Amino acid sequence: MTIIPRSRLFRPLLLLAALGVLTALCVAATPAQDLDPRLKEAEEKRVAVIDKVRPSVVAIFGRGGQGGGSGVLIDENGYALTNFHVTAGAGNVMKCGLPDGVLYDGVLVGLDKVGDVALIKLLPKKPGQRFPFAVMGDSDKLRAGDWSLAMGNPFLLATDFTPTVTYGLISGVHRYQYPAGTLLEYTDCIQIDTSINPGNSGGPLFNMKAELVGINGRGSFDKRTRINSGVGYAISINQTATTRSRKCWCG
Repeated sequence: MTIIPRSRLFRPLLLLAALGVLTALCVAATPAQDLDPRLKEAEEKRVAVIDKVRPSVVAIFGRGGQGGGSGVLIDENGYALTNFHVTAGAGNVMKCGLPDGVLYDGVLVGLDKVGDVALIKLLPKKPGQRFPFAVMGDSDKLRAGDWSLAMGNPFLLATDFTPTVTYGLISGVHRYQYPAGTLLEYTDCIQIDTSINPGNSGGPLFNMKAELVGINGRGSFDKRTRINSGVGYAISINQTATTRSRKCWCG
């Protein structure tokens, strides 16, 4: 009987193992979109939505550098929505940057302190100037599990006025957020796991149809050192529409 050395027995096994590792590395190195064209198509659609809505996103800075946040233009005349608590920090007159790199003066027009909504107006550089604006959606049609995009100025990173973009799920709808030591009460808000952080306040929440469905305002930061915890809240756009339909905004 011929006895085969143990080292020779293990060689084929080692070769197979090496080939398996090499194959796995090759698969891992191949972009996922090359494996499935549907992933590439979904990516292209997502990027197209971002490109469409980006011009309407406002980076807000307080005069002299104090305070700041985000906002979103809602009509061609320069009116934009943000949070009351953003304007409370930035002041009645603020600096507003758009993704085209232009910095505008902005003024507070109206506010709802309890609802944490404020209306500001960007002052045009020349008479008759028209601003890019976001198209309103219907937040009552949102469902848990829908995809969403949050855009804004977290940690005031948008020094060139280009907004940060995050992508995630609608986690819940028609949530209630009690004042919790402040006067801000969110009676009909959207819970999201789409990442928002300090500075995102007042910025837009979009659905994947490029429609404005909410104004990002609060996050569950308690005992979490004010970093994203995966639980954020946006004021539903239908609620802000109710506020805007009033004959006047309360001071």
